[in-house]
Amino acid sequence: MYDLLDQTEAQRGRPDTLDTMTEATDQLRIPKAAELMARELRRRIVVGELPEGAPLPPEDELMAQFGLARTTIREAFRVLESEGLLVIRRGAGGGARVRAPSVSAVARYAGLVLQFEGATLADVHEAWISLEAPVAGWLAHRRGDEAMLDALRQALADEAAVASDPAELASAEGRFHQALVRLAGSETLDMLIGTVHRIIARHAERLLTSPQQAARTRADHQEAHRAHERLVALISVGAAEEAEAFWRKHLEAGAARMLKTAGASTVLDLSH
Repeated sequence: MYDLLDQTEAQRGRPDTLDTMTEATDQLRIPKAAELMARELRRRIVVGELPEGAPLPPEDELMAQFGLARTTIREAFRVLESEGLLVIRRGAGGGARVRAPSVSAVARYAGLVLQFEGATLADVHEAWISLEAPVAGWLAHRRGDEAMLDALRQALADEAAVASDPAELASAEGRFHQALVRLAGSETLDMLIGTVHRIIARHAERLLTSPQQAARTRADHQEAHRAHERLVALISVGAAEEAEAFWRKHLEAGAARMLKTAGASTVLDLSH
């Protein structure tokens, strides 16, 4: 008995164990049926069981398969549609079709976050330079990789083929950057730089749509093409440190020029 009293006294001032468990349980949230269904469909999309463009089964079939109500099925669809993983067409011949995850979807959401945080375009450019400049050095260490060099030379040829069209040349230069990063062989780096680059591309569009900047833009693109040629030459001879330093300087000069002339200071400004 005394032992029991001692234990009871020792427990005074501490939360009751049952109460603590109840509070912890209250803090847990059991996923809704629609969330569980969305999770399963998301898994199937990510692992490739449901490929890009594939139609989802009719609602009646999904109701039988998952044992859920039609309203729950549609709620799960809305979750995946908001994530950009489904395209839903209403009306006759409509239905839900799979959309594969993409960097563009990540970039759109990242842009919203950066807008909300009030991120400056200077900050975005600095992040881009920090991520992409080292890629030039990495590729130079693989100077014997002929497939890599052929891909870069083809990107240069694509630029040269549209040199007289500023808009097409801008797109070709963007593809050069994409090829450069993709050849690094890192999916994570490709996604991160691709996300930032899409915001930069919106910034660059301001230069193309400003009549007073048209002549300057043409000259800038021609200069950029020459810089791309120089970079490929450095990579081909394995000059890693020189390639990285050259590419960083080129990116910094381009960023400074764009920040000076585009008339935008934050990511939010680009949506206006």
